[in-house]
Amino acid sequence: MLNPVKPIKRRRWQLMPKLLLVLGLVLALLDAGTRYYYTSKYKDAKVLVLGHAGSGFLSPLNPFNPLPSNSKASILKALEKHGADGVEVDVQLSKDGVPILYHDVTLASLTERQDTIDNLNAAEVAGLAYQGGFFYDLFHDEKIITLEELLRHVSGYEAVPYLHIDLRNHDPARHTYYARTLLGLLRRYKYPLEKLAFISPNPDFLEAFRQAEPKATLILDVSGNYDQAMQEIEAHGLQGICANGRDMTPERMRQARERGLQVVLFGGKSHSRIARMLEMRPDAIQVNNVAAARRMLD
Repeated sequence: MLNPVKPIKRRRWQLMPKLLLVLGLVLALLDAGTRYYYTSKYKDAKVLVLGHAGSGFLSPLNPFNPLPSNSKASILKALEKHGADGVEVDVQLSKDGVPILYHDVTLASLTERQDTIDNLNAAEVAGLAYQGGFFYDLFHDEKIITLEELLRHVSGYEAVPYLHIDLRNHDPARHTYYARTLLGLLRRYKYPLEKLAFISPNPDFLEAFRQAEPKATLILDVSGNYDQAMQEIEAHGLQGICANGRDMTPERMRQARERGLQVVLFGGKSHSRIARMLEMRPDAIQVNNVAAARRMLD
């Protein structure tokens, strides 16, 4: 006796490619409509567009991004392909005092190593292959780089990009050493101070940078209690705030402006999220979708 279920299953599998094609067309039309709606909508806004850790973080769609954050290809894609005004990068200091670009606390998150950068010499970290997973790794061959490698590359630009440095240090005893080491490298490459901003959630860490360079732009990374953060900014005489775009409100923006603070918002992959940030007219946005932000402003 024939099994009546098999023909039904066969028909379902035959329909699957057609359904996927229809779904793809619908998504493409929605994306095209969204792009049209937001194109050049905020061209009067004076907002710097910075790649968030380069071109953002690993993403499966909208936009598809297989490039690890802070990798060289990710950074150059934001700057050279999508026209970012600059990039935000995460900088950690190796055991032997070399600034290295990497986001997470432990190397185990995206490499085969199980240690932290401040516990290893630079030679053990720089050149480590990023491992984002089988699917992502089909599309890249990126390795961890030092900050100097990035500086060496952009020093050849006609105009150097804005550089927001997310300071990552887990040992307060190294604050001063970190600040002097990082600033020493930037001075060697004659990086203009007006193109630099140093960002951290730790005001004491930022104070170490003030001691090493009184004219440095110091920005507090705001998370959690906004009112407490504003008190810390005033107590330490910091120049700005950096906040997740979804947490910023018009009222908080007004308070920041009344205090004469620079405002940097981060996050934003979808057109609607980026648009919400642009509506508040911050000084800069660190976005995971530079191409979308650029279209809205140009």
